[in-house]
Amino acid sequence: MKNSDIQILIIGAGIVGLTIARKLVETGFDHIGILEKEAGVGYHASGRNSGVLHAGIYYAPDSFKATSCLRGNLRMQAYCREKGLPIENTGKVIVARNESELPVLH
Repeated sequence: MKNSDIQILIIGAGIVGLTIARKLVETGFDHIGILEKEAGVGYHASGRNSGVLHAGIYYAPDSFKATSCLRGNLRMQAYCREKGLPIENTGKVIVARNESELPVLH
């Protein structure tokens, strides 16, 4: 494909850029270009994250942030299982600093 054939240009070949590209391909787009400043995909922020799937525990219960965080966590786990990708469910220990924090843990 020549540059002049590109109909959609995505800036960044990290997890967000590649996810957008994948979704566009699934919906029928095929003239997509991805522009990346690094030498390869996932070399910048996506390659330097903690690798943790957060569950939204630090956000207000039932808030948009908490629910979307948990939903993303569960979807990523399902995707990894579906594609046979390795994923470690190691869990996390969260403790209350005082009795007033106990309801949040429950």
